[in-house]
Amino acid sequence: MVDRTLRRIFILTGIVLILWVLYLLKPVVLPFIVAFLVAYLFNPLVQKFHQIGLPRWLAISIVFIGIGVVLTLAISYLVPLIWQQLMYAKSSIPAGIHWLNDTFLPWLSRTFNLVQMEIDKHQLSTAVMDYIQTNYSADSLQTMALKIAQSGLSFIQIGGTVVLIPIIAFYFLLDWDRMLDSMRRLIPRPYEQSTLKIVGECHSVLGAFVKGQFLVMLLLGIVYAVGLQLIGLEVGLIIGMVAGLASIIPYLGFAVGIIAAVIASLFQFGLDWMHLALVVVVFMIGQAVEGYILQPFLLGDKIGLSPVAVVFAVLAGAQLAGFLGMLIALPVAAVIVVLLKHAREWYEKSQLYGTQTIFTSNAEADSISIETSQLEVDIEIKDQIAKDQQVAEKSSNIEPKP
Repeated sequence: MVDRTLRRIFILTGIVLILWVLYLLKPVVLPFIVAFLVAYLFNPLVQKFHQIGLPRWLAISIVFIGIGVVLTLAISYLVPLIWQQLMYAKSSIPAGIHWLNDTFLPWLSRTFNLVQMEIDKHQLSTAVMDYIQTNYSADSLQTMALKIAQSGLSFIQIGGTVVLIPIIAFYFLLDWDRMLDSMRRLIPRPYEQSTLKIVGECHSVLGAFVKGQFLVMLLLGIVYAVGLQLIGLEVGLIIGMVAGLASIIPYLGFAVGIIAAVIASLFQFGLDWMHLALVVVVFMIGQAVEGYILQPFLLGDKIGLSPVAVVFAVLAGAQLAGFLGMLIALPVAAVIVVLLKHAREWYEKSQLYGTQTIFTSNAEADSISIETSQLEVDIEIKDQIAKDQQVAEKSSNIEPKP
């Protein structure tokens, strides 16, 4: 008993030490984790090319070249449009300030009985320059220059990491089968079958969810962008794309998109209630398409979480790991749901849970209740028959008086 306890303590201590070392090496380990996720996402496509007879290295190269071609075409098409809309947004800033001073702020003052306000561009720029001169001395400027230099080095490091990730992912894909076989051989033999079953379910749920979520993001971004362009919003394309990408985090895409679209509509059309209503209609249609078409057909019930649980998972991920935690909250929640399901099955089969029968449905409970009532009636009938027999026997034993 002592040896088993000590062994468990040593195992837990080893796991904690490994996790602590990985945390210390987070900047080094992070590219490998991202590369592993990339390899996990594209391994099914590589496997299909490999099954038709291509060498694995050639299948991986075709997939990576295809990804590069698609990204290049998308960037070459989208960058000019996005740049054009950014330039339009820049040129619209003076008109937006003019609308604020002449329309919105006077309306706000009249409606809520506030002091008349006005935004002065020259006073604003002067205030910014005074703030910089007052709060940033020569030492501060040197510190700022040092930070900029460090940021440049960090940018170079990030660029190197971006280049390194595809290379690591290539080698992960090249040794994918051997790597999975090595991991499988580490599983203790008595638990191999159950562990592989759980891993298979996690793989199925996670793969279906990730693929479905990316399709939902893409199609939802198209719906938002087309809708905003149709109502005449000049920056509708970029707002729709951003809203679609932000929808990887539940409810964030809708919130970011509708706020940005309302602000852009105010700057472009002024306080035009018709265009504001059309913006709201576009995002309501997007939510309806997502909720009744995209989510059911592309995602279904892959996670098994209620909306409240989804919000909790996203907030918990944000608290634990910031923006990255919000991104991975739902996939991690999907895996946790699978693990909890198997943990519950193990608990219900354990001696701790007990062997008392439980009713899994109302129909089963009603059936058992009917059988119990019928049994009680049969027992009452048998008791009555026994009583009648005893009375008859007593009557036969009584001798008549002379």
